[in-house]
Amino acid sequence: MPEPGAAALLDQALRALAAGQPQAAGPLLGEVLRRDPHSPRAHAALGQIAAQQQRWAEAEAAFGRSLQGDAGQPRVWFARAQVLEMLQRPGDAAHAFAQAADRHAGWAAPRYHLARLLRDLGQRAAALQVASETAGLAPEDVDVLQLQAMLQEECGDLDAAEQTLGAALGLEPRRASLHHNLGVVLHRRGRHAQALAAHEAALALGLDAADAHYNLGNTLQALGRGEAAVAAYRQALARAPLHALGLYDLARLRWALGHAGFDAELLHAQQQAPASDLPPSLLGLLYLKAGRTEAALQAYGDAARLAPRAAAHADGLGQALCRMGRHAEAREAHRRAVEQAPEDVRLLTSAAQSLYAGGHDGEALALAERALALAPHDQLAIALAGLGWRLRGDPRDAWLHDPDTVIGMVDLAPPEGFADIESFNAALAQELAGLHTDAVAPIDQTLREGTQTRGHLFDLDLPLVSALRGRIEDAIGAWLATRPEDPTHPLFGRRTGAWRFADSWSSRLRRGGFHTRHIHGHGWLSSCYYVAAPPSALASSTHAGWIQFGEPALPEPAREAFPPWRFEAPRPGRLLLFPSYLWHGTLPFEDDAFRLTVAFDVVPA
Repeated sequence: MPEPGAAALLDQALRALAAGQPQAAGPLLGEVLRRDPHSPRAHAALGQIAAQQQRWAEAEAAFGRSLQGDAGQPRVWFARAQVLEMLQRPGDAAHAFAQAADRHAGWAAPRYHLARLLRDLGQRAAALQVASETAGLAPEDVDVLQLQAMLQEECGDLDAAEQTLGAALGLEPRRASLHHNLGVVLHRRGRHAQALAAHEAALALGLDAADAHYNLGNTLQALGRGEAAVAAYRQALARAPLHALGLYDLARLRWALGHAGFDAELLHAQQQAPASDLPPSLLGLLYLKAGRTEAALQAYGDAARLAPRAAAHADGLGQALCRMGRHAEAREAHRRAVEQAPEDVRLLTSAAQSLYAGGHDGEALALAERALALAPHDQLAIALAGLGWRLRGDPRDAWLHDPDTVIGMVDLAPPEGFADIESFNAALAQELAGLHTDAVAPIDQTLREGTQTRGHLFDLDLPLVSALRGRIEDAIGAWLATRPEDPTHPLFGRRTGAWRFADSWSSRLRRGGFHTRHIHGHGWLSSCYYVAAPPSALASSTHAGWIQFGEPALPEPAREAFPPWRFEAPRPGRLLLFPSYLWHGTLPFEDDAFRLTVAFDVVPA
């Protein structure tokens, strides 16, 4: 009787494999490959056996050989992608899922996994596009809808995210994580009571993850229930003791509530996880923001000893040393940071700022220009390069800072329903008052002696804030249309005709309040709208309560080389527009009335 051919042996092997008998299939596949070394189906089957036995590298190699013989096998691409994930090669896995999707137009599964991986890789816009295509193929797949909604929320399309989550909950109303996702979206929209109900539903349905308690804490904080928020953050930390956002935001909240031991949980985490550099690095960051420079130096020193190759810790040491006036040591710490991460723009700009403070202007400018070459739209890099140009009398100083060109003032007309801007501002002030709930200024913001709202103000469903937003949108469009044409300019050259709000908030300063010198790193065009101003500021000949431009965030004596070159009064009803890279701050005032503003950053769409 003649021996069976390779095709018959392959069929026997595949039947054995389908029957759950890989031990019988293996020898048969070996014989098939002895007769036909390039058989794509045989290599794919061997890859399947290896994957079942968690021999991931062997499986990946077998699937690769199969695809070399026949690249048009979507299911082999899919299997290879799954194995590549197990090998912790997410970029290669994403490519393989994309190949599977390309070769099977109606198959939703590879598209779902591709969108998931693109999200993990930080490519959210691309991930959302793929997830939306997948939802079209599988409109009742709750996993697909949930991923799509998460990406819609992360990309800022809150309306769409809420609608998608509603559809998913209609299909699976008892999925706890969907209620949690809805709570996150409602929180961002300012519908905090509804967000609280969603988070509580998620917990009641059994979701007990750290993130569930953390996001509940965010919503409780927005509702002004500070102590309940503290308890929620502590629940998050009980489940994940090194939850970075939980540790950081709990400390920030306790600072805002006026707790003496605002850093207690971080200190406890440091004691419980002495080998982790996370708690001391967060302590260093918070101590710097709180002005506790020696404590920051100690914390960053602890972090650096635990992770000596972490450039961020060397940078933190440099910042602390600079603030203490120990400029030679700061210079060396920043040198180490930049050496460890030579293309990290944040570290380059941090080092440049410290070098300006220490009088090393040439080195500072070189680092700022290096950062600018790596990230031409980085607002701090632009601002720091501008300092060097200003010191040298470089013509680019006037090009970058000409106040008549880069600063705009627009007196807004009252929204419909208000006779004048004064009555609108009075009503708006009442609406904003309910958002200013903290006891003290946030630890990580620029204002002193005052409060600032949380989250994105323009995301909130508040009627007067929405009316103001409409007036602001019109004013921005009109002002930008009058700016010069200069494709090389960091402000004017980025005009595309479309833009969006990157963030928005309200600040309320009381007697003695002011904003420290700063720029807006997340923006392109920044602004403040004056809702209310203390009478003393409007009558001031000393610029008390006024905004000033041009003086950077440097200590004396370095700051003396950069006196402010523009002051503007806080006139209620006026919208002030300026580039996000422009150094600005405000001067304190002595008056019992509040200085109330709405501010925001804009970026090209």
